[in-house]
Amino acid sequence: MAIKVALTREEGKNAKLDKLLQTAGVETVEIPCIAHGEGEDRPRLAEALKQAWTYVAVTSPEAASVLLEGWREAGEPPLRCVSVGASTTKVLEEGGLEVVFEPTKATAKTLGAELPLDGDGKVLYPASALAQETLQSALEGRGFEVTRLNTYNTVPASWDDATTELARTVDVVTFASPSAVKVWSQRCGTGTPVACIGETSGKASVKAGFGMVKYPDAPGMAGWVQAVLDVIEDKAP
Repeated sequence: MAIKVALTREEGKNAKLDKLLQTAGVETVEIPCIAHGEGEDRPRLAEALKQAWTYVAVTSPEAASVLLEGWREAGEPPLRCVSVGASTTKVLEEGGLEVVFEPTKATAKTLGAELPLDGDGKVLYPASALAQETLQSALEGRGFEVTRLNTYNTVPASWDDATTELARTVDVVTFASPSAVKVWSQRCGTGTPVACIGETSGKASVKAGFGMVKYPDAPGMAGWVQAVLDVIEDKAP
């Protein structure tokens, strides 16, 4: 019987992983665990972007998309963006924003440790309302002045009875955020083997109680696909 892998990013964001896994001969089903809505600080974003910042720190593709919307509303002022990693950088650069710094590892912790302290060190941090304080705490501890705006919110995706039943039939579940980990564990328990995009989701999965958890050392699509394949191999009789 074919192994079935659940893709749990928000609707419309699973296509790349889906294509890579299908190419590798893996059957997939899309079961979004999260959805995104407007954060309480979203109305303030455009005006904030008109101010002078040493950097604008962006830590997810969704944060990048929301930033681009606000940037256009602000009249596209010059910004010096710093990005947590390649996927976020791609969204920013394709939207027309320059990325001046990326850390050696795509985590908020590494970005907070490696970002050069330049000038007055004023950082605008547009983020998810659920994002941890890892980045801002690290930067403030090094002397940066950080202004955080919760520009979007991550909420549980709606499931009907059919979706819930489908989720209970999968053999492997993939996660790209602690929010997705939380939704799946609450709705389906922690018995399904897990493959994560990187360390943050991987550690959240272990903390939630999942038994088999695989993730690459450096977050990214290639490593994520390999993590899925490693889980499948470990599950093989």
